[in-house]
Amino acid sequence: MTRSGLTHLAAALTVSIFTGATPSWAQTGAPALTLSLGYDGRLLFKVLDIQIDATTTSDTFEARARLVSTGILALVKHVNEVTSSQGRIVRGAPQPGRFTYQHLTGKTHRKVLVIWSPGDVSMTAAPDFKSLGDPPASRDQKLAAADPLTSLVRMTLTSSRDSVCRRSYLFFDGKQLYALDMSNQRDAPASETESRLGLVNHFRCDMRFREVAGFGKKDPDKRNQGLDRPMDLDFAQVGPSGPWVISRIHAKTPLGWASIELKRLRVSGPTV
Repeated sequence: MTRSGLTHLAAALTVSIFTGATPSWAQTGAPALTLSLGYDGRLLFKVLDIQIDATTTSDTFEARARLVSTGILALVKHVNEVTSSQGRIVRGAPQPGRFTYQHLTGKTHRKVLVIWSPGDVSMTAAPDFKSLGDPPASRDQKLAAADPLTSLVRMTLTSSRDSVCRRSYLFFDGKQLYALDMSNQRDAPASETESRLGLVNHFRCDMRFREVAGFGKKDPDKRNQGLDRPMDLDFAQVGPSGPWVISRIHAKTPLGWASIELKRLRVSGPTV
């Protein structure tokens, strides 16, 4: 997986609020629910710190993420990226509005802004991209997708445990448009960390990454960023009636087994 794809996927998959019925924290007029989540990314050793802060009300959401390389990875490739998303929740479904991300390291320090408006999606980048891919994402494809953070909030807020693993979800980050194909919902055992954090009701999906547009031209069987096997995507609930979060991702990459695991959790606002 590319550096951009990996970090956006990590940010997206660690910001999710999930419900089947509508709990008190998602009802009209309820106080805001704020989640602060800290994840460790590991490839044999810890290589990423991921910090997520998300706030959801009955009609709006906002999420911010920062990803910083640590350990051996910081010695060979420094990663320091920030991303944010804001949008509305209409009839229970999150709608993309404004999405930004910026690389704070590297030669360009590129900053990207994506705006969803009725009938169109606009993108500005400074500096400009040399190419928008072969093929680039079309207008219709962009409108059918949402930014990575909105996509995961949308995926979880509008799903149930029984349906979340039976769909594909489209992500667009301003250049690259990709899909996460979900399947095979099943129970999953709680890890020691999940038990320590008070998470309950664990379950797992298979997840496949699929390039759609905005990447280099490739044969169909090479459009998975080297992720030939399905990834494990684990959900768990913050207490018996609280929000759901993604607690763990486990994937076989070209460099070996990698994981992103929830290690730190703070919740404020109604959770029942």
